[in-house]
Amino acid sequence: MNTNPEISDISAPFWHGLTQRKLMLQYDNSIGRAQFYPRPLSLYSEAGVHWREASGRGAIFALTLSRVSPPALESLVPYPLALVQLEEGPRMMARIHAQHDLLRPGQAVQIAWESMEAGAIFPIFKPS
Repeated sequence: MNTNPEISDISAPFWHGLTQRKLMLQYDNSIGRAQFYPRPLSLYSEAGVHWREASGRGAIFALTLSRVSPPALESLVPYPLALVQLEEGPRMMARIHAQHDLLRPGQAVQIAWESMEAGAIFPIFKPS
């Protein structure tokens, strides 16, 4: 995991939110629908986007046991990796802090925070 990502103007509010342990999402200015990952334009209209903090709640949409990892997570292999359907609608990939055999699709999860080297903070999820 690159703990020093290249931050663009488009993604800066997302990365800044992580430093404050907030999961920030973009919302369409016209219909209010959330999107993830950060983009320069809305997926839903031409009205633009604004940023708001997400609830941090969701459900496991798909699940796997990751046996490969970026260097920063090598000591954790194997670990549960899920596509999480956020309460606000978008899906995001995240590590799940739990035993893989205790997890299932549809299971409710909530955000937790993991401190990495050099003070970086990343969102992970745990069963709620």
